[in-house]
Amino acid sequence: MNLPLFELTEKFIALSDFRPATEKIYRAAARAFIRRFEDLSLEQVDREKIIEWRKQLLDDGLSKRSWNTYSSHLKTIAEFGIDEGLVDLQRNPFKKTSVVPPKRRKKTVARSAIERARDLLLLLEQDELKEQKRAKITPAWFWLIVFETFHLTGIRLNALLSIRLQDIDLEENLIVIRGELEKTHREFAVPIPTALYPHLIRLLDTAVSCGFEPADQLFNVNRFSSHYRREVMNDNQVEAMYTKLIRMTGVRMTPHRFRHTLASDLMRQPDRNIHVTKQLLNHSNLATTMEYIEPDYEVMRDAMNDRIEAAKPKHRQRARVDYGAPAPAITKAPSHHSTPALTGTRAPAAESVQASPRALPAPNAGREQRSAIRQPERSEPLTGPDLDEVAQQVRQLSQLLSSSGLDQLLRSGHSMTTETRLQASPARISPVSRFEVRSKSG
Repeated sequence: MNLPLFELTEKFIALSDFRPATEKIYRAAARAFIRRFEDLSLEQVDREKIIEWRKQLLDDGLSKRSWNTYSSHLKTIAEFGIDEGLVDLQRNPFKKTSVVPPKRRKKTVARSAIERARDLLLLLEQDELKEQKRAKITPAWFWLIVFETFHLTGIRLNALLSIRLQDIDLEENLIVIRGELEKTHREFAVPIPTALYPHLIRLLDTAVSCGFEPADQLFNVNRFSSHYRREVMNDNQVEAMYTKLIRMTGVRMTPHRFRHTLASDLMRQPDRNIHVTKQLLNHSNLATTMEYIEPDYEVMRDAMNDRIEAAKPKHRQRARVDYGAPAPAITKAPSHHSTPALTGTRAPAAESVQASPRALPAPNAGREQRSAIRQPERSEPLTGPDLDEVAQQVRQLSQLLSSSGLDQLLRSGHSMTTETRLQASPARISPVSRFEVRSKSG
């Protein structure tokens, strides 16, 4: 039995419980196959012909993701035909015909673009009220509510189309999404954000005034404008509105991008919770939720900058002598020798100088700042040792030199250390701290 592909596809859809959107994809894949192979049946198309078809489509500009959609759905149809005995095939020709698509960055809608689109819809609404004629996106008030619902809740397109009047629970502030048309086939509820509440009240009031029944589709533009002739609003009408909005704002935005935007925004918050995000988006697993989240590039940039700062060497701050501070006092233990001590100004020993830490000057400090390290002007006159006392000490030293014969050495230009003199006449010379007597020429 060789059933034509299109008939095989319809039989497969009839036996399955697919959403309308899923049925649409299967039929699109079958039509693409028929356009290429016309009246050829699956038995007449082998894997080599499928590969040639794939190459042609990719060369013509078809994306790898689109080809994988064709390949996956046609493989499922062929597998159904083989299992049911509707085609004479031993091997599925679509097996291993998919390609690896590039991993694209998740698409989100910038906040500025959302505000621009909102302002545009508000302006169109005002023009409709003022001019009493249809705007390019009409009725603007209705599409503004649709726009805000997608943006604030992140629900899927099919979920919005499935909402009935009775699915809005104002007492619990919830929107109930039925599982019949939901992708995961699970019923769930979406909290109504405060910003969305007045929009839904307006939609409900208008729907009741138009005679809506509890089980009627709530988001149905055909019931709110005589411009449309359909009974039920479908995804094509929503996509047509977004096409106009994109053209007028210059920014790509779709209901699905709003889902990515919501997930990314929630995970940027300080109290982020991926499980809350998963439940709100009605995902089956966390892996799917993670794919929806756009990386936070600001956090990544901060982490990279922190790494660079951490790698820099840590320099110790050097201590500097503050020359503007008063010199520390020099204390000297009293000598037990008979030689009188010399008093007056004298260079302090190196070990007695205490270095005071001082902050490093700024790199661009001028000459005025550098001059701050000079000696400050003294407000009081300098005080020196008593002159009579100094004269007395000089006379004593002169007598000591004369009695020891050192004055003759000084006049002759020779030098002699205390150690040498002590060896020559230890009894006549009082020891003085080690010093060296040098000639004037030295």
